Amino acid sequence: MTKNKQYNNTTQTAEQEANEPQILEFSERKKWIHQGEEEISNKSKVISLFSGSGGLDLGFLATGKFEIIFANDFNYQACESYTHNIGNHIVCDDIKNIKSLPEADIIIGGPPCQGFSTANPARSFDDPRNQLFKEYARIINEVKPKMFLMENVSGMVTMQKGKVFKLIKKELSNCGYTLYDKLLNSKDFGVPQSRRRMIVIGVRNDIDKKFTFPKPSHSADNYKTVGEAICKTPISSKDPNHKIGKLTDLNLKRIKHIPEGGSMQDCPKELQNNSDLKRAMRRLDREKESYTIVHNNCDHYYHPTENRRITIREMARLQGYPDDYVFLGSKSEQSRQVGNSVPVGLSKAMAKSIYSFIKNIEINE
Repeated sequence: MTKNKQYNNTTQTAEQEANEPQILEFSERKKWIHQGEEEISNKSKVISLFSGSGGLDLGFLATGKFEIIFANDFNYQACESYTHNIGNHIVCDDIKNIKSLPEADIIIGGPPCQGFSTANPARSFDDPRNQLFKEYARIINEVKPKMFLMENVSGMVTMQKGKVFKLIKKELSNCGYTLYDKLLNSKDFGVPQSRRRMIVIGVRNDIDKKFTFPKPSHSADNYKTVGEAICKTPISSKDPNHKIGKLTDLNLKRIKHIPEGGSMQDCPKELQNNSDLKRAMRRLDREKESYTIVHNNCDHYYHPTENRRITIREMARLQGYPDDYVFLGSKSEQSRQVGNSVPVGLSKAMAKSIYSFIKNIEINE
């Protein structure tokens, strides 16, 4: 990992640092190709932006058809996790400093888009909050890949009644790409979690072929469940990301009243507080897919049968990460990395569709 600029995280004590998994120095990383996938030698080249700890990248690597030639993120601890698991081709730096990138077939990433305003559309792209999105578009313009994949939260579609999404697509289209967008749910692609993401695919205008999104591989009859993900196969006690946290006496009293699939609203009134009772202390249900996993230091999610919060490793399983994928940094930082990830199963499904598209292009050239 190139440490161009270190992530400014909160100060940690020596004791905390000693208890955290540390980055290891070794020359070769695991390839992460899933069983049943055929690895090819002439892989499509990928540039990954806003890479985080590597969830989106991992789905592409799982197919055996892609090579990540460059990655970038500003979060230093996320970059350490990425380096430890995937490779040292990630640069830890502000994206505005990323210049002169190599040629690539595809760019992937999820830039934040909070600064768009329909009140003054002409100036939206110059809003300081949109600097990250602007840099993403700049790099697309400079590299001119055959395709790009942009992912974001589902709420982006409905911001200001859809006007913001139209602005975003206009900016991306102006880079010289035909756009295809679709709202996908990770549970439809073998992920034990209901998590909706907006996926935007850009196909360079000189490529005369229509992109097709992947069809769901799972449905209500065979959705992968929480029980399958975190209860069926035991987690090693030596797993550095499987540290069980202690509950306060009050939360221990509360959780004993909460059934599978329940929340704090199932507690007696004297044990409730002023939080959103339907979202606070949600206990997962073994027979259903998980709620959307977000970063909250595991505080939102409780084990289906044990009176405790789920661990980082259990969160990671619900995102589709394999157990040998290690997250580095403080527990809060590990939670952030997992919670901000694109589920691996959804990423892999998109990667396979993209590979089929690129392969057909090459055949017709």
